[in-house]
Amino acid sequence: MDPNELLKVLDLGAKPARPPDGAKATPVTDTTTETEEPQSPTALALDEWGLRRGRDLVAESERLRKSGTDAFAAADFFAAAFEPDPKLVGACADPRRHEFLAQMLDTPEYRALHAATRLDDTAAAIAAGHFAEQFAKLKTEDTTETAGGSAPTESGGDLSREMAALRAVGKAVVEAGKEVSDLKDAASAMGLGPGEPGSNDPRAIAEIYKRVRYDPGLRKISELAGRFRRVAQSKQRQKVSHGLDDVVGVEPGGDIGRLLPSELVRLAVPELELDTLRRIVERQALCREHHAVEPVGKGPIVCVVDESGSMDGAKAHTAKALALALAWVARQQRRWCGLVAYSGKSGERLLALRPGRWNEAALCDWLSAFIGHGSDLDVPIEEMPRMYQEIGAPLGVTDLIFLTDARARIPADLRARFLAWKRQTRARVVSLVIDNPPGDLALVSDEVHSVRSLDPAADAVGRVLSL
Repeated sequence: MDPNELLKVLDLGAKPARPPDGAKATPVTDTTTETEEPQSPTALALDEWGLRRGRDLVAESERLRKSGTDAFAAADFFAAAFEPDPKLVGACADPRRHEFLAQMLDTPEYRALHAATRLDDTAAAIAAGHFAEQFAKLKTEDTTETAGGSAPTESGGDLSREMAALRAVGKAVVEAGKEVSDLKDAASAMGLGPGEPGSNDPRAIAEIYKRVRYDPGLRKISELAGRFRRVAQSKQRQKVSHGLDDVVGVEPGGDIGRLLPSELVRLAVPELELDTLRRIVERQALCREHHAVEPVGKGPIVCVVDESGSMDGAKAHTAKALALALAWVARQQRRWCGLVAYSGKSGERLLALRPGRWNEAALCDWLSAFIGHGSDLDVPIEEMPRMYQEIGAPLGVTDLIFLTDARARIPADLRARFLAWKRQTRARVVSLVIDNPPGDLALVSDEVHSVRSLDPAADAVGRVLSL
């Protein structure tokens, strides 16, 4: 065997065989080429659902279509707001979009916004609209600079592009944050906040937000309702509780006075005594869970808002915002709530809000309408018994709230009939009279407060919200 052939057998592929003496060496061509990473149509790693959501957004949103956003870009911007942990891909068919999103994901402002938009379809769609608008403006600026021949040196150009992207990102995040905050306020004002029935219905939340966004009165009411609701939360936490009235469950603990009988029995068994004592010391023993309650009425809360002409504007907005906060209090206490808008002999508007999910469209209709007439008596003293039945209020101790600016004049016979109905239904009447003396309302109310305005910080408003 030829020596060269023997070497090939013993060391396959180790070294290329030397060409025979006098023969011309043939150059070795490396056929393995480094494969480039394929470019993704999106800048973020998305699944089929994310891509479909991008197509749906473009079809649904006029804002995205006006900005010239395609389905892949829409999917990127939505995923940046919606996904819990958005990830960039290595290479994108649109390098500028990849750069824009890379800059945005690294900013603390984006992370603050992302906490409010992740896994929230409606909020993420709103944020995606702002991202798309600012990115479209950024692309337009890039095109204008290129067309004008104003491109600086390479290093300066990179810095200029980066700063332009940062400015666009900052503006997009700030504007998206404002609108998402308005969305949250509007949703919670209408009973769709986190933890409330219907809070995961994106279509209902979007419809409510559209109405609030394009109705200045509703927008003002929802903003004020948020302030009143924060006062209500504070007042409800400060309410004095008493006793250990109800056993509501079992919890781990170490309070010997609340130990279950089964734990007490284990103490009498020598083999289990030490283990039970250890669990008591470590607060792992089974104990009764008590609930301290305040003796409040469990009947309905009925809020009557004066809609006479003199209440138009700021007075009506604050009164309706306070009514919304009272509805929130009723829901927290699992109580039925009734809203009454009234203006003398000009008619009324009634709305029942049960402890479950509210009718958000009907609530918006009630808040946005206004009667605007009036008479000497703009609280329904004569009509209240009829309204109480018509609105379907359940039996029980009733909290009846009058919000008015009228100086009421109530004839003696009418006052007697109202007081008789009040005793029969066990109603407690609290009246807030704005910028006027209460007149005869003081004779039919358990409490009456004259206030300059319905300021959330006012003591009278705090008293109503502490029901």
